[in-house]
Amino acid sequence: MTTPKKVNEPAADYRVLPASANADIKGSLLAMRRAAQRARLVAQQTGTDLIVVRAGQVVRVQPQKKDSA
Repeated sequence: MTTPKKVNEPAADYRVLPASANADIKGSLLAMRRAAQRARLVAQQTGTDLIVVRAGQVVRVQPQKKDSA
């Protein structure tokens, strides 16, 4: 696996889109959020870990289980 290069750029806030974003960009962000939620659900159901990037590092995380209460 290759190591990502370090860059000195401010971290983007992916939760907020600029007002100038068109409908395709807005729709794709929503689609990626749905896909991430589905990946978490499948990981919970199958007992597998998720591979995510946190603070520029690729890490393996166990999905959180929801309480049935």
